[in-house]
Amino acid sequence: MPAPLVGRKFGVNIIEPPDLVRCQGIRVLGISGSSRQDGGLSKSERMLKRALQKYEFYGCTTEIIRLKDLKIYHCEGNYSEDPSYCIYPCMTSLKYLDDQMQTVYDAVLACDILVLASPIRWNNHSALVQKFVERMNAVENQYSWYGNRMIQNKVAGLIIIGHVDGIQHVAGNLLNFFSWLGFSIPDVAITSWVGENDEDTTHDWEKIEANPYTQEDLVNMVNSSLRLACSLKDL
Repeated sequence: MPAPLVGRKFGVNIIEPPDLVRCQGIRVLGISGSSRQDGGLSKSERMLKRALQKYEFYGCTTEIIRLKDLKIYHCEGNYSEDPSYCIYPCMTSLKYLDDQMQTVYDAVLACDILVLASPIRWNNHSALVQKFVERMNAVENQYSWYGNRMIQNKVAGLIIIGHVDGIQHVAGNLLNFFSWLGFSIPDVAITSWVGENDEDTTHDWEKIEANPYTQEDLVNMVNSSLRLACSLKDL
């Protein structure tokens, strides 16, 4: 008779904390892909801020960008006409003077660790995150077409929060995206939570805070991303 499915064991996969001295000055960028006007109402953004607090404990400098607060135009797909038209600085930024994507580019290129937080929308990441992904083509294409690697020795992590929809689809898409950009992926790259198969979201945050697996993932993501970032500093 097969054993019952009980999920992973709590407390088995523990990533040791990084060395405090080596973590000093590590630059961590948090990007929130929530569409909430009030970030305090976003569970993914609240979890992102909690992660940044943990990074600060290790002496890291942190910054958070809310994509919702910036005017970012859609990617116009210049690559599909001719790969050489997908340039950096992005042609869309050059075309629209009020486009604020350069703020994001500058922060991404300056950080050592990037943590992207997204809610799940119909089994996918948010529309704001998708806009960010597509506009990052200008950076990725610098390597794939021009041979100029703009992102290297940087670490990426994810925070994914949903109620009914699955996590693996969103994580797979975004980790593939980060890999193409040139980011390194740590042992534990994802902090996640998915609620029950119902329509009541009113108590989700309390359940997130009470879920030991989600809290363990958060600690492990911070620790493993810092350990990898410290190792990459030595290269």
